[in-house]
Amino acid sequence: MRILDQVAHDNAWSRRGSGGKVALCLGLLAVALGGPAPSSALLVLLAVVLLACVAARIPIKLFLGLLAVPGGFLAAGLPALALSIDWRAGIDLTWSEAGAHTALLLGLRSLAALSAMLLLALTTPPLRLLEPARRLGVPPVLLDLALLTYRLTFLLSEVALAAMRSQSFRLGYWGWRRSLRSLALLVAGLLGRTLERAKRLETGLTARGYTGEFPVLV
Repeated sequence: MRILDQVAHDNAWSRRGSGGKVALCLGLLAVALGGPAPSSALLVLLAVVLLACVAARIPIKLFLGLLAVPGGFLAAGLPALALSIDWRAGIDLTWSEAGAHTALLLGLRSLAALSAMLLLALTTPPLRLLEPARRLGVPPVLLDLALLTYRLTFLLSEVALAAMRSQSFRLGYWGWRRSLRSLALLVAGLLGRTLERAKRLETGLTARGYTGEFPVLV
């Protein structure tokens, strides 16, 4: 999250108008999802890489590395579409050419759509998206929830990293069994701290006279 936030503030497009970047990325998203496949998806991927790495001057290694995270989930789930299961005589798995073609098209469209959204995330600080969203008529409560989620994500990441370092110093990740136990304790601890942070935040907002909307200076 910190890398995304840092790049969003430091890239060559960070001071450009948010409305234009939103329109560009939504247009690329529409082409990726509605254009003729697979040519439209490949063109969107190429355009996004050029815009991100050449125009916005985002390191290509960073961009491709961030895109590889959701790409890994796609690669893990799409092969199931290429398999046909017959239950009439037990479990019979067969390869389906039509399913493989569908999986390929779906993967390309999804990857192109993800790249368009990643371009927006890497070139526009999240707080600068609030004003265009408000102009489009997004309910203020949704914008406030997005702002709080954005803030709490950084707080929880700091708490998680501190707890993980503490566990590592105590050899909590020495061996896979101990690692699973330490990870379970970490997740359980984060849940309690999340509820505690939320309660403290609610108390603080009430003490400051929260009226249902955050005034944010963009």
